[in-house]
Formats: sequence, structure tokens, C-alpha cells
Amino acid sequence: MEPYALPHGAKGIEGDEFAVEFRGDKIVFVAKADGNTTHYTLHAGPNSGVIDLHETAGDGETHRTLFAVRKDDLLPLLQEMAPAVPELLGLLRPLSLGWLKHRNIGIARGIEPTADSDIAAVTRKRKKRLALDPELYHQNINCPEFLEDVYDFPDGNFTLLHRGRPIGLGFKQTDAQGNVRLFWIKRRDLLRFGHYWQQRVVEALQRIAIPKDRYAEYPFLRV
Repeated sequence: MEPYALPHGAKGIEGDEFAVEFRGDKIVFVAKADGNTTHYTLHAGPNSGVIDLHETAGDGETHRTLFAVRKDDLLPLLQEMAPAVPELLGLLRPLSLGWLKHRNIGIARGIEPTADSDIAAVTRKRKKRLALDPELYHQNINCPEFLEDVYDFPDGNFTLLHRGRPIGLGFKQTDAQGNVRLFWIKRRDLLRFGHYWQQRVVEALQRIAIPKDRYAEYPFLRV
């Protein structure tokens, strides 16, 4: 299987206040605050069998381990988190144009780009990193006058709007026979789902993390 590649051949992502770089077996996070040269690295540990997150001070030499976990301990965690998938799918509701019209709900495509083609259309490569281009982003938003135009959208996601406020995420799917199916998820349900499972993942990771008093068993970990 080919490794995933970012659009435009980028090697990272850049925001207003942060930058993320993908470097082989590690991911580096850099906060762009004034005068801040500290960065954080998530290392996959292909040889050690330990995934660790560590902080590197501005001198480039001082390291401090923030979190570490053995890869062998992750499989039970993934099994524990497995119910998240059917729970997320359970949030999907059938969507009809009549229901949208009755409730005066509009649709727009491009507000929340997720597909590679959509991301490529609204970003540029800056110093090997993907950066959002505000002008391209606004140009890529499509708010059709007629709800029936949703059938002209490519398969993927779109946004449901009520009085200009996003209230949900819609999905268009075309099956092998060419039949189009529409679904949606309430935004508040999605946020509630994300918050609940984020807490569960954090608690589970804390439970299986290597305790600091065992760092001596792993010479590359630093207190």
C-alpha cells in the first residue's frame, strides 16, 4: 500500500499559529508564537517498539518526554475504541429535499473541504507546507440557488445552513446503479460524539502509558 501523500507534494501543514511537518517516522509540531522555538515531536518508534511524544527546547538539545506507550499495548486500546465506528454511523439520518425546503434549510459545498481534490483547490504550498489560501477558499464555496443542484455535486460532504448558520454535515453517495442517496448528521450530535470519544481515548492512553518511574528502562525517554 502506498503511503498517503498530501496535495501539492507538501510535507506538512501550516496554520496561523502552528505548523506540522511529517518527517518519515515522526511528526513535528511547531507553535508559531513570538520568540517560541520549542517544538514537539511524535515519534513512531519503528525500532524501539515505543511511541513517544517529547518536547525539544530552543537549544535543540534538551528533550523532555511528555508521553510514551508501547506499541503492543495499543491493540487492546483499538479494540476498546471499536464501538466508536458503529456509533458514528448511527448518527447518520436520511436527508430529503422536501424536508430541507419545509424547514428553509440551504446547502453549500466547499465550506468544510475534506476530499484531497477539495483541499488541493483551496491551498497552496508554502515552504513545503500546505497553507490555506483565503481567496481560493471563498472562490471554492458553492451555494446553489436550488436544492436540486445537490445532485450535481460530486459524491462527498456538503454543509446544511439555516439562516446562514451551519447546522449539520450532509453526504451524497451514488451507488453502482447510479442511484443517489443523501444523508446528514446534526452538528451538535457530531460535536457531542467527538467530545465523548476524545475523553475516552485520552483516559485510555493515560491508563496504558509508560509511567515515568519506568523511563529508565527505555534510555531514549527523558524526564
